[in-house]
Amino acid sequence: MLRSRALAAAVVSAVLAASLSGETSAPIVPLPWDQGATGLGLALRRLPTTARVLYVTAHPDDEDNGVLVRLSRGLGVRTALLSLTRGEGGQNAIGPELFDALGVLRTGELMAMHRYDGVEQFFGRAYEFGYSFSVEETFEKWGREESLGDVVRVVRAFRPDVIVTLPLEYPGGGQHHQAAARLAQAAFRSAAEPARFPEQLAGGLRPWQARKIYQGGVGGTNVEQEGTPVRVPAGVLDPLLGLTWLELGSLGRGMHRSQAQARLKADPGPSERTYHLLDSEPPVTGPEADILDGIDATVRGWLRFAPGHETILPRLAPSLEDLEAALAAAPPAFDAEAPTAAIPALDAALGEAVRALSRVRDSRLPDDAKAELEERLRDKEGQIQHALSLAQRVAFEVTVDDGEVARGESFAVTARVWNQGAGSATVESLSLSVPPGWSALRTGSEEERRTLGAGGSLEVGWKVTVGPEARYAQPYWRKDPARDRHDVLVPEHETLPGSPPDVVAELRYAAESVSTRVSRPAVFRYPGPFVGGEKRRVVRVVPALSVRLAPEGVVVVPTAGPRPRKELRVAVTNNRSEARPAVARLEGPPGWSITPREAPLAFRYEGEEVTVRFFVDPPAGLAEGESEVRAVVVQEGREHREGVQLVAYDHVQPRNFLRPAAARVLALDVRTTPATSVGYVKGPGDEVAEAIRQLGVPVNFLEPDDLAFGDLSRYSTIVTGIRAYETRDDLRSLHPRLMAYVEAGGNLVVQYNRAPFNALSPSLRPSRSPETLESPFTPYPASVTSRRITDEDAPLTLLVPGHPLFTTPNRIGPADWRGWVQERGIQFLSARDPRYVELLAGRDPFPKNPDEHRGILVEAKVGRGSWTYVGLVLFRQLPAGTPGAYRLLANLVGRPRGTR
Repeated sequence: MLRSRALAAAVVSAVLAASLSGETSAPIVPLPWDQGATGLGLALRRLPTTARVLYVTAHPDDEDNGVLVRLSRGLGVRTALLSLTRGEGGQNAIGPELFDALGVLRTGELMAMHRYDGVEQFFGRAYEFGYSFSVEETFEKWGREESLGDVVRVVRAFRPDVIVTLPLEYPGGGQHHQAAARLAQAAFRSAAEPARFPEQLAGGLRPWQARKIYQGGVGGTNVEQEGTPVRVPAGVLDPLLGLTWLELGSLGRGMHRSQAQARLKADPGPSERTYHLLDSEPPVTGPEADILDGIDATVRGWLRFAPGHETILPRLAPSLEDLEAALAAAPPAFDAEAPTAAIPALDAALGEAVRALSRVRDSRLPDDAKAELEERLRDKEGQIQHALSLAQRVAFEVTVDDGEVARGESFAVTARVWNQGAGSATVESLSLSVPPGWSALRTGSEEERRTLGAGGSLEVGWKVTVGPEARYAQPYWRKDPARDRHDVLVPEHETLPGSPPDVVAELRYAAESVSTRVSRPAVFRYPGPFVGGEKRRVVRVVPALSVRLAPEGVVVVPTAGPRPRKELRVAVTNNRSEARPAVARLEGPPGWSITPREAPLAFRYEGEEVTVRFFVDPPAGLAEGESEVRAVVVQEGREHREGVQLVAYDHVQPRNFLRPAAARVLALDVRTTPATSVGYVKGPGDEVAEAIRQLGVPVNFLEPDDLAFGDLSRYSTIVTGIRAYETRDDLRSLHPRLMAYVEAGGNLVVQYNRAPFNALSPSLRPSRSPETLESPFTPYPASVTSRRITDEDAPLTLLVPGHPLFTTPNRIGPADWRGWVQERGIQFLSARDPRYVELLAGRDPFPKNPDEHRGILVEAKVGRGSWTYVGLVLFRQLPAGTPGAYRLLANLVGRPRGTR
């Protein structure tokens, strides 16, 4: 019960923080729409309305971006997005991150998107286990009741008037969408029932009944509903934004780059989305023109939260009516050329909010009614304070001199205030908050309280020392190894996109005789990806030594034939400002020989990486199985066993992901063909080449010059990486050289590709069905499709059991198809020529994917060589250590040249 109370209280705190202090939850580098006169105009839009909308989706990129912009930016509605997963099971179009690390990246992409739409973000604890054709499978893996509790928790905390979700039904795959919609539909009623998830109520949450819930938008086909559909305009030109809502939304959607969503801005023409009412309380009886129809978005409407208290409400009603009138008077005071013109109206609104809050606190209302009104009044107070900070033209920033710090280290924090207005501004207080166990000492003799004239500035500094047990910067969530849900490592951060900043400054000041408070996280500034650009990141606590073992994923040790000595490298980065010696060693399975026993490390400066080598000899008589080898670095008696994986791209804020410095040792009965030599054309996020090396097969990466002018005949097999034809222009233009290599006796193995494989240029979108296309990169008529088998245990049939790919040098049997992860295969080939040989067939157990699929593994003879298409998801199986995937990989790359 104590843990439940902490979780519920944490959600309340998180939602309140989002409403009271937009600065600490807002993007570190805001876009122009949140600054200056435009930012003020948009902030003023939020004041008169009290409406709230919660959009519930399954994973990142499910949202309807134009609708989000319309609600949040266009109408000023407080809008939040709840994603039940972080998209961990998807593909990565831009880099190597998969699984948990991909979830970190996609979380960052959602937050980058919200720089455009101004929407708040919450997350559930479900783990995206991959594409699914079954709602039942989804609920089984996510835990229906626990996932429903995730949605109910956010509904009770955010307290939306309207819930929007995805369609309940869709005839094909992607049933995570439908599962999310059904959970949202159930939460609409469950959130209002005190008997449902009572532990949330014990922790401070209160039941909540939303007014309406709709399905529709993107993510599937709408189910026909009785009555007139509700059409929501998205292609409306917004004079403050300078774009239509859909145009700005499309710019935000372009942040989903790991899902290949980078795109041109939407056209400025008319556009609308259609939604259908799922449920309402009380029932909606007639047609609607908008999803906000019937919503009481007035401040005086808050009196409905205290029914039956007629003796108290007459004292509160005038105060709420005065606040409503003051809030309505603020937007008309907006003047883009004179932002300070809005200050008197904002000052009046702030005064009314404070007075109303005081009267509610002093009233004899029941606790639940009082809590409801207090939360909403504090929300409005925070919105007013934010608008005031934009109107008063007082700039405030907090910077640090070191972006990554270790436990026990000190760093400098500097807060700067500039008065950009024409009048004076008085700094009333400037404070710095740090986590428990840390210290913050003021430096210098600068007086904190000071009146700044026009153009005046103030600078205050602190020396901050990190606590000895400070938490490292990393996700507060981690996948439960036994099921497809996340464990929450820091309960008070649950539902948030990430842990809040550790170091935050608060400024209280008065300008134009009006007092305001603003908060800013302490950030480290560094050059951005373009001329004149700048990026910022919050202070991150990192281990004093970051330890990385190479190879990181799987070390394969063949049990058949000679067992070669394995070389492993330990790379250690010094993250301390001062260099101190350390010692590295490996811990291996019993009976293994490791040389040397330990290796000294000498560092000279912060950020230096030192690498040492170890040689590992497996024992004689090694049996098949799995074990682990771990790197350990000892410095001043303290062990370091983790390394920092930095998830960083130009379009997202960099985030740390801590990984154990360990590798799985897979003792495996796998054989390789002598004299095999592989040339590899690397694709995006492609780690298959390392798996080939683990088999003991030499691999050379083929760069553009190699493909254009190199001697390809030196390779017995050339492998193209996942989606390589989509991302490698040199591969597309030099494909004829590869086919000449095949005709001369070489073996070309093509891993899966997507739709661009069906067109000569990736910029040409195929206008016909894949079944009627002929890819320019296949030897005979064929094209890739979106067909897939999503059940990782789905039975597969060997259509040609005696084919060399199943017999040489490893005989592939039933055991090789066991232990697969996430799925069997994707993007199967539609082969429409008798010269192709289909080698595998299989089907999902799900009614929405009933057909038997082929195109999973396809071979064609071309001249004296062979061309092979692989739709099996080897790129997932190999890092996961799936034994059968390594044995099949050895067969794929081990075919001798010129063999028919």
